[in-house]
Parts: sequence; C-alpha cells; structure tokens
Amino acid sequence: MKIKVPNIEFQVFNDGVCDIYYEEDEHKDFKYKRLGFNERVLGFKRYFAAASAKVEIKKIIRIPYVENIDDYDTIEIEKQKYEIKLIQAKYDTNPKCLELTLNIK
Repeated sequence: MKIKVPNIEFQVFNDGVCDIYYEEDEHKDFKYKRLGFNERVLGFKRYFAAASAKVEIKKIIRIPYVENIDDYDTIEIEKQKYEIKLIQAKYDTNPKCLELTLNIK
C-alpha cells in the first residue's frame, strides 16, 4: 500500500524585505524589521470579491509565520506604507506562513 504524502508547497521569502510596526502619533513601535516576503499574484476571483465588498486590494504577500501581527499594523515595503486588510495563516506550506492582503495607506 502506498502512503499518500500531502502536497506541501515549499515557500521562499526572497522577493524583498518589509518592516511591520504599530504607528501611533508619528511614533513607530516596530514589531519586525527586515522580514523577508514573497509577493503573490492577485487573482480575478479575489479582486472582484474584494471589489464587491468595497475593499481595495493593492498587494498580497506571504511572510514567515510570526506572532503578534494585527490588522491595524502598518507594513512598509520600499518606503511605501500599506495597511493590512486580511491575515490568513497557511499551514500547507513549508515553512508555515501568513498571507497578508494589503492596501496603500
């Protein structure tokens, strides 16, 4: 009998680095600095589902699975600030990761 191995996607985070911080009154409280990410493709289904809910999406990235990230945090990529619209944990990747849906702040 053949043992089935789950389809695991090996994830790399080599598309760039991002800083994640909480911003309050022009003060940045950094949670993570220079965290690698992988940029994902924004598909038609997700784009139109967001548009029907009146949510604008500019970018989707995957980062390594880390604790203490909230949807009110700010992500900075190449001096562009983004707000997090959705955080999704991905357990079918190696290593585990978080998929973040972003909009320009």
